[in-house]
Amino acid sequence: TQLAEEQYPAAMRWIALLQSKAADGILKNGIGDHESLVEKDTTVSGTAFYYWNVALMARVARMLGRADDATRLDGEAAAIAKAFDAKLYDPATGRYGLGTQACQAFALYLGLAPEAHRQPALDALKADIAAHGNALTTGIFGTRFMLHALTDMGEGELAYKIADRREFPGWGHMIDQGATTLWEHWEYSDNTFSHNHPMFGSVDEWFYRELAGIQPAPDAVGFDKIIVKPHILGGLTQVNAAYQSVRGPVVSNWTVKDQQLEMTVQTPADTQAEICVPVQGAAAVEVVQAPGGAAAVRAARRENGYAIFAAGPGNWSFHTVWK
Repeated sequence: TQLAEEQYPAAMRWIALLQSKAADGILKNGIGDHESLVEKDTTVSGTAFYYWNVALMARVARMLGRADDATRLDGEAAAIAKAFDAKLYDPATGRYGLGTQACQAFALYLGLAPEAHRQPALDALKADIAAHGNALTTGIFGTRFMLHALTDMGEGELAYKIADRREFPGWGHMIDQGATTLWEHWEYSDNTFSHNHPMFGSVDEWFYRELAGIQPAPDAVGFDKIIVKPHILGGLTQVNAAYQSVRGPVVSNWTVKDQQLEMTVQTPADTQAEICVPVQGAAAVEVVQAPGGAAAVRAARRENGYAIFAAGPGNWSFHTVWK
């Protein structure tokens, strides 16, 4: 917590600056969804980031034992979210602000859309994607948020189609144009935009977090608590991924062959893992390999198409039928 303590006063001054620029919970500010292919809505993005900053700062305050600040910041974040939804949501269309893909992604990914508005907002997002031929229109922020929001809300196949397309705009288009590094802009540029830029590298995160399923738990400290929750998408028959965490490698491999799913997971020492094995229907999941025998892994529950196991460090293997 030392770094958080050192930076706390500066971070609180930043929050105060945002507060001074906002009006009734709404902040129209910033670069918007940088390199978006459609008009940017800086009211949606500015307010969304305002909310996210305040909500994150509330977590920091709570972690440092500053209960009064945490309570106040929690209240402010809730007020911003309420203002965002009240002033920017159109109940007739499910759209936020201009209703671009980025606008919908901001609302869904950051949790600004309340439960009653999440499905209409998702439907509006899907409609916009379809209107663009299953292509994205998003910039640096909207791209990351949209891929995760779609996958987390059960539309992983659509996210895969967006990531996998070869036509403009997309990563496949860059490759087909001879790119060996990521571009700053979706379209090739002559001496204006960088052609060696990490900006749209968020798709790599999507590979690790959604296809391989590797992610820290929300309350993890240095990857001491790990979630492995892969999505089997787009006709892929295998994914092999390893993330070098501060505690050691986290590995997630899966293959689908002859209607069988084989999944192996490696977790480092001094960690606890929640391993989510994709299942179809009531199919049984066999623990093939576990350190210390099958008793070392505990079947916790089934939820939303996953059999979820609690495990410690080691190498784990699972098998189930996949049709």
